[in-house]
Amino acid sequence: MTTRVDTDLSESDFVDRDGAGESTAESATESGTPAESTGGPTGRTRGGRLTVVLAVVAVPAVIAAALAAWQWRSAAGALDAERAADADRAAAVDVARGYTERSLTYDHTNVDGFFAGVEEGTTDALRERFDGVREVLTQIMTDSQVVASGTVNAATVTAQDGNVYTVKVFATQTTQNLQQPEPGAVPTLLTVTVEKNGDQWLVSDYGADTGAA
Repeated sequence: MTTRVDTDLSESDFVDRDGAGESTAESATESGTPAESTGGPTGRTRGGRLTVVLAVVAVPAVIAAALAAWQWRSAAGALDAERAADADRAAAVDVARGYTERSLTYDHTNVDGFFAGVEEGTTDALRERFDGVREVLTQIMTDSQVVASGTVNAATVTAQDGNVYTVKVFATQTTQNLQQPEPGAVPTLLTVTVEKNGDQWLVSDYGADTGAA
């Protein structure tokens, strides 16, 4: 028994199939996109994404560095200011100590030297006060033949108002005179007001500490 195979294929069957294949290839060629590359990122796309990632990472780093630099400058500025303030307080104490020693040291044989010392480095107002009592003090020193010397034991700034410093000075004065030929030491507490005027330090007030605030 013989089986018959139908081989009646028309020409259109071959044409349609081949045409469909050619159409697909032509469409891919005309679109400029190879069929194999669809769905995958190109090199340019990957590069762009990498740039964005690096930029995102770099921004926080730059901000952190800027903040660190600002904090360092702020800390350095605060430290410099504190050091300058400490230096000013130390200078005020030195001025007060030196002035106290001059004011507690005098000799009836050199009254002019005493007044030159207590008027040195003072404001006009304080010099005028000493000028006002110069005659009386000269009389007392001369008549009693007073000889005195002062030593500062301690001094510290107790108040500050801008460039004006209040310095408490604890000192000892050793004196002798006609009524007391043997030297005697007397402790004393003084208040010295020191003002900074540019690069110049001046004593503007001086006197015994009364304990007033």
